[in-house]
Amino acid sequence: MMKLAPKTLSRISILAALALCMVLGDGLREGASTAGAQDVQVSGPLAGATSVKKLRLWRAMRLHVEPFFAFTIGDEYARSLIVGGEVRFHFVDWFGIGGWGGYSVGQLNMDLTKEIQSEFSTTNANRLDLPTNQNFPDQIGRLNWWSGVELHFMPFRGKLAMFQKVFFDADLDFFVGAAFVGVEERTNAVGLPFGEGEVTECLIEGNPTIDPGCTGSQLARSKRTAIAPSFGVSFNAFFHDFLGIALRWRGIPFKYNTGGTDNNKDGQIDSNDRIRQFNNMFTFGLIFVLPPKTKTTD
Repeated sequence: MMKLAPKTLSRISILAALALCMVLGDGLREGASTAGAQDVQVSGPLAGATSVKKLRLWRAMRLHVEPFFAFTIGDEYARSLIVGGEVRFHFVDWFGIGGWGGYSVGQLNMDLTKEIQSEFSTTNANRLDLPTNQNFPDQIGRLNWWSGVELHFMPFRGKLAMFQKVFFDADLDFFVGAAFVGVEERTNAVGLPFGEGEVTECLIEGNPTIDPGCTGSQLARSKRTAIAPSFGVSFNAFFHDFLGIALRWRGIPFKYNTGGTDNNKDGQIDSNDRIRQFNNMFTFGLIFVLPPKTKTTD
């Protein structure tokens, strides 16, 4: 290992001490002075100019009409395919109010539903939950229609480019509101003999006739309207004065019996078997803006 000579070490120590003294002296001198903010005066052609010029107002005092196609995500037994539309009016460029609605035009059974249908078998121990495996897709919960009202906030916007050739304005739309969902579930039923652990037949709510093997209760349906909060975010891109696209995620949490099963394990199918689901929906929409001419700021 190389060693430094005593004279070299001494010189290094002196230089370090001098540097430290200079730093401390400068700090003390600054501490003794009074600090003050400097008012920078802008002169020249930018004096008094606004931060943004010729800002395109895509939303202020305009109506947005948006037909969309959507599908639910994260489903346990079946995915809903939805067609609908939204209408929004924006009082200013960053705030608006709107309503939306849609119908489930199709259902896609998930792998779990197909697995239960093909591989599970029915016994007296699970008869209430699965009267027959072949008809299991008919007993699961369905979401038939959707609607809601929401407040919309657009705090972020800017301009994006694709391949440095196509330029478009874009923003993020955060929204919150209330949703109304048409829920279809398996009708309330009681397994018989009640409380014995093994079920051989059922009693369907509103029907005094005994249901042998619970096969009738598996196909019996009831409908209701669920009211729930809705919230989400949308990415919007505008390509023309009156045309744009929207990619939207929406969450609507509420309870329903997704599988039509005795989740409460009390020997009957009823409202106590509903499980809270964080229902997610992804939407692709086409935005039409009225009036068709976009205004700009000074």
